[in-house]
Amino acid sequence: MADTGYNWDAAWTTIDAAIVLTQGGTTEDTSAVLDLDGKAACLISIDADYSDHAKATGGLFVHILRDINGTDYELEVDNPWAFEMVFTQNGTNRRTFVLSAADFQKFKIFLDWDNSTASSAVTVATMVKYATIPVAS
Repeated sequence: MADTGYNWDAAWTTIDAAIVLTQGGTTEDTSAVLDLDGKAACLISIDADYSDHAKATGGLFVHILRDINGTDYELEVDNPWAFEMVFTQNGTNRRTFVLSAADFQKFKIFLDWDNSTASSAVTVATMVKYATIPVAS
């Protein structure tokens, strides 16, 4: 019988090992282009390590910016698919999610640290692994 399930890569690939976003410094980061051409889906892991500062307003937002014409990508103001990471003062929170090639072909991951607490920081590690579907024989 033919294998018709997803075949996931064995290993994770690091997109960004340790991006540090701080109030009063760099508050945004955009990944390189991720391309699902020839893939069925990708599994993305976000690891957010927060500083010892209370959350005032805002937080770490993760936006998926889709390719719109082969050159340009959605912007934050275009209201792309996004979510806010859970915040734990002086702690780490993680989230893993799947993007299907049917919905996302080429895209970038945009991180936005929007915490108004002075000197607050988050260190973010982002990883990906891909799935293919074998050809039925």
